[in-house]
Amino acid sequence: MITIGIELNHVVRDINKQIVKYYAKEFDPSIDIEEVDKSDDVLSTTCKFESKHARNNFLYIDYPYEIFGCASTVEKNLSTKITSWLSDIENIEDEDIRIVFYSLDEEALTIQSTYFFLSKIGTRVRKVFFPKSIQEIWEDCDLVITANKDVVEYANDNSLKAVLIKRKLNEGCKAELSYDNLSDVIDDEEFFNKVK
Repeated sequence: MITIGIELNHVVRDINKQIVKYYAKEFDPSIDIEEVDKSDDVLSTTCKFESKHARNNFLYIDYPYEIFGCASTVEKNLSTKITSWLSDIENIEDEDIRIVFYSLDEEALTIQSTYFFLSKIGTRVRKVFFPKSIQEIWEDCDLVITANKDVVEYANDNSLKAVLIKRKLNEGCKAELSYDNLSDVIDDEEFFNKVK
């Protein structure tokens, strides 16, 4: 069996759009939300906090539901594509492939908000987990699909498999396989042969 972990943030969930929206509401109404490059690391480029504590309060106490729960998918109809892909995977003979979702850096209210997000988009992925560290991801996964530069670099340094979803926030990051978005992974009929 091969277990493929798909990171929610920046691959499935458009968390940056929500972060900018509520940061503008709370701290800086002059921000033109439509002008912000949401594929960038908005927590360091657009949203300026006085301290890590202020940033964490914003994300994990003041707006966890709005940011983690009410976000949309990064692509239109992505949840439908994932559901069809899961069905196609079940029909692959002689292969046992399991898809799981994971999300790093979540705690307390963000976890239940993430479950709301998943119920809202209606995917049929059977397992979701919330690792506390990058190395914990590979306790459950053989391969990860992520936009997180740190996860890809950890995989590269430890001879693990990671597929990079390209975003501005991970420019300069290298992976054996990279795609522009999750739809491209799903549409690649040779994907499973490439990752073996």
